[in-house]
Amino acid sequence: MFLIIALLVLLAACGGSDAAAETEVRPFEEIQASEATFEADPADPSRAIFRVTTTEPAICAIVWGETEALGHFNNSLAMNGTGIVQHDVFLPGALPGETYYFRVQGSTADGTLYQSELETFTVPEPEGASPVVNDTMADHGPNLARDAAIADVSSEFSDAWSAANAIDGDMSTEWSSAGDGNEAFIVLDLGAPQDIGGVEYITRSMADGTAITTEYWVIVDGGEALGPFAAGTPADFRFQELDASGQLVRFEARDTTGGNTGAIEVRVFGPSG
Repeated sequence: MFLIIALLVLLAACGGSDAAAETEVRPFEEIQASEATFEADPADPSRAIFRVTTTEPAICAIVWGETEALGHFNNSLAMNGTGIVQHDVFLPGALPGETYYFRVQGSTADGTLYQSELETFTVPEPEGASPVVNDTMADHGPNLARDAAIADVSSEFSDAWSAANAIDGDMSTEWSSAGDGNEAFIVLDLGAPQDIGGVEYITRSMADGTAITTEYWVIVDGGEALGPFAAGTPADFRFQELDASGQLVRFEARDTTGGNTGAIEVRVFGPSG
């Protein structure tokens, strides 16, 4: 039911149907309990975090963009099909110093629809910001994970958050588990035994501070656990040298902040040179 209501909110905002257009949409401020805030994500310089609280559980989304045409639609994964009060939403592509237009829209359990006026926001520079130190251009061997298959995974939040996202080479997609916390794991099948010179595990995170993996193990062909190693972020991939050989490479979360843990990317590199 909530998902149907959320769709009506979007239709009402976009004028997508006569039924939606005839539905009364009330001012979002009637259920807004805090000021809407925007901040840069210190772990990922390519996105911002939007935060707002509501007076009662609601499904909410923020529609935003570079012009009044908007064009981007984001909500909190924490909703998981039900209403929440604390709305923390990642905005991929919202950069510090840039100004964007936005509306907030939502619905409550009684079916009432809400929408804010069109406003603007500017993402501030994060405090203590430091240069991006990722090793995208570092001298590693080939990324064997790009040609690998997923042999096993602890769980997947949904098809949109599948394990395959962790090896697609796309930093805008993620594998999310369904609340596995420290029990999250993913196993790659390299197709044949390979020499391994290093690994990277780039953690996903949620705006409420959950889903962050800080340390992980690597297990090759069922052998001893190697590590623990520090997980990387989009700002610092934290390449970890390894001297191993095998076909099945298992990444296991060791220490996390709990919740829908997973990875933006997991990488297995052949020896350099």
